Amino acid sequence: MPAEVPPRTARVDRRAVTELVVAPVTITPTKPLTPTHIKGLLWTDVLVKASARLTPVRLVWNDRTATVTAQSTAFWRHLDLTEPDTDWSTETATGIGERYVRYHAGRPRSRPHALDAYLARADDTGWIHPAGRRMLDLWRADLDLLGVADPGLGLDRPLSLSAPAALDLLAGRGLLVDHRSLGGPVHLDGARWGLPLRRLVGADGHPNYLLPILRDLIPMIRPDRMFLLVHDDDLTADYVLLARVLAEFGARAARLSLGRVPLAGSTRSSRHGGWRGATLGDLSATPGTADRAAYRLGMRLYFAACLQRHSPQPFHLPLLRRCVGRAARLLDGAPSDGDHRGGRHLDAVLARLRTRPGYVDPYRLTASLLGRRPLAPTPHLRAIYT
Repeated sequence: MPAEVPPRTARVDRRAVTELVVAPVTITPTKPLTPTHIKGLLWTDVLVKASARLTPVRLVWNDRTATVTAQSTAFWRHLDLTEPDTDWSTETATGIGERYVRYHAGRPRSRPHALDAYLARADDTGWIHPAGRRMLDLWRADLDLLGVADPGLGLDRPLSLSAPAALDLLAGRGLLVDHRSLGGPVHLDGARWGLPLRRLVGADGHPNYLLPILRDLIPMIRPDRMFLLVHDDDLTADYVLLARVLAEFGARAARLSLGRVPLAGSTRSSRHGGWRGATLGDLSATPGTADRAAYRLGMRLYFAACLQRHSPQPFHLPLLRRCVGRAARLLDGAPSDGDHRGGRHLDAVLARLRTRPGYVDPYRLTASLLGRRPLAPTPHLRAIYT
């Protein structure tokens, strides 16, 4: 049975919103975490931890929104065909990622229905290729060192709606242009909002990444929830449409778009490479004298404050090193007082930095550590950053 959703006329009273649902775009476990990924993960981590001091926050991460897609399964099928006997349990993130780059460089094309079994297995059982599971394990270790709470990497959570049920719901709201009866694709129709058609299901029956997201989020809609969709700038058109569709089902939704971090002057997708030496694994293994707390705070100073939301400046390791050094000095001079008064003061600061949708702005909070009259990294504040 389809999950119940609010009626079309449902409206969310801002004063009644009691939970912030943060839904960042997930990452396909096919390559290392690059500076653009790191930026998104750190912004989300600071936002969730800071906002949770003021209002209940739910972070939504579901691996299936990244694995029930042709982008992941086509690569995994390629690995099965070319390296059927490889032991992926000892492979490095760089090694898997370089295979991903070479695969895309070959301009691959799959035969019709070649991915059907892979997609069905990923959707029905949560299956992830051993290379993907190895990548998730490596991500988890890097994020643990960075102090980012595991959002649920590798945890199996079925999507709440089946694909047919989700398509039926969308069709019921007049949101589809459906050519399946003619052997064609299904498009999400945003014309009523002046938005172009967006393919949701290909003629081969394979879903676009938006369909698993809708399958996961639509059943979560409640009158007292605010959805915050976190994504990179390249996906803005898709996420504008996604927010509109969720609103059509009664959700209150806001977006937080983040600019990509250029590498060597380029903001191309990680599938094109160019990230060697700048992945999260590379950065965590870079020699230095700072301790773990300074590394964690310094990374946030760089990716949240220095790079801001839309800075065009490319990734610059020497500047990151300076941020880690600055973090060490901030922590060395930090007060040790952790009583309730410090907590009340921090909450007052966070309330001033809260945006209209209800989340604390990570840039403004992080930048407040670096001004002429910097916010002192008390134990309460360090809990957000380290």
